[in-house]
Amino acid sequence: MIYFGHMKFRAVIKSLTGFAASILLIGNALSLDSQKSHADMQPMTVAYTTMQPVIQTEPALPKPRPDPALAYDIQTVKIALPHAKPSLHDILPLSTLTLAETIKAQTGYDTTGESIYKLRAGEGVGTILKRAGYSAADTAAAIEVATSKASLRRLQIGMVFTIAEHGFRFSVKPGMDIYVVRHPDSGWIAINAIRPIETYIAFIQGSIDDSIYRAALDAGVNEAAFNEYVRVLGFSVDFQREVRRGDKFEMMYTIDRDALSGDVVDIDLKYAGLALSGDQLGFFHYDSADSAIGWYDENGNSAARTLIRTPITGARLSSSFGTRRHPVNGFNAMHKGVDFAAPKGTPIIAAGSGVVREAGWKGSFGRYIRIKHNATYDTAYAHMSRIAPHITAGSRVKQGEIIGYVGSTGRSTGAHLHYEILVNNRQVNPMTIRLPTGKQIDPVYLDDFKKQVQMVEAEVLARGTQRFAAAEPALTTP
Repeated sequence: MIYFGHMKFRAVIKSLTGFAASILLIGNALSLDSQKSHADMQPMTVAYTTMQPVIQTEPALPKPRPDPALAYDIQTVKIALPHAKPSLHDILPLSTLTLAETIKAQTGYDTTGESIYKLRAGEGVGTILKRAGYSAADTAAAIEVATSKASLRRLQIGMVFTIAEHGFRFSVKPGMDIYVVRHPDSGWIAINAIRPIETYIAFIQGSIDDSIYRAALDAGVNEAAFNEYVRVLGFSVDFQREVRRGDKFEMMYTIDRDALSGDVVDIDLKYAGLALSGDQLGFFHYDSADSAIGWYDENGNSAARTLIRTPITGARLSSSFGTRRHPVNGFNAMHKGVDFAAPKGTPIIAAGSGVVREAGWKGSFGRYIRIKHNATYDTAYAHMSRIAPHITAGSRVKQGEIIGYVGSTGRSTGAHLHYEILVNNRQVNPMTIRLPTGKQIDPVYLDDFKKQVQMVEAEVLARGTQRFAAAEPALTTP
């Protein structure tokens, strides 16, 4: 510890006080100078901008595994894709009107005196060639090459052979001829040749006076086309009761005709229309997609119905649905179906696709079949002379398939079909019930279907007419 004397302590305090006062004076002087220097200074404006990252990079992702093939010493090669299968019309010759023309084109031989022979019962190709004057060696050689084109063991009696000196011609299927000719270098050879086909389009309209069948034939409609026409419209129309005098029919179909013989090879109905009193029906055939093949109206609604109203052709309605005097018992009773009178043995078809619930003898109904079509609809058929062999309980049937034949078994006074439609196991009138329509065309194919409708329309307009069953234009309000 240090002790200071009294005098020394006072001197120290005095010196410290003077030092502090000098510092205060210096500070005040500096403050005055600072104020004078800052008096002329102006405030500075500072602008701030959005901060940006110094470095911008994409997130690091794992790289894909390299192709192992790149590790090998490989060379790029070009692969030629297979060509589409050529059409037979592009690779096979056309058949000719005479046998001599084909023999000349294939062998160079001039042939005269070709003759027509028909295969007789018990004959074979060898026998018919010997009848035409062929030697045993030529017959054996010709038959050997002919077997490479067709089976000669199942030829039909009456088959036509055109035979000449240097070859012969026959056909085992429509549209194709088989030529067996003697070639000067190769010996006997067999050749397939396509018969040329000419396609025509027929559009026929007519008015019904007595019957639609007679009116159609009088208008020149092909009978095969008419049968298909009735099948298509039969879903919507009862031709025996709904068609009236003055109603109009129309149809369009293609005719494939053999250009050599003139025979009709195929009939394909494209459009079927019917103008009834106050109603127009028109259906178009669509066959461009397997899943949508069928008949549809202009809007794509199917012509098919769940059930056919009359499952028999050419029959007469002999008894209607409702109360009647029973022809056997003699008292009034409810007739829960309709009867169609027809000759014994007339085919009966399934009104719709489904599963057979019953098939056999059923008391007063005689030979009887009941088919379940879905959860709502059943149909029943009675008094049949016989049931088709393949129809048994549990078997599946398709719409239009023959299931039996008209008869008079059970409690019956004559050959007829008793037909019932059951809705939820309750009989209803088959002639008046509103049957559900089929499905619409898949929307995927609707545009393509519309193009086919337009093609039919264009063909009709090109003939200077229009369809009876064309859709009526929508009314517009002013």
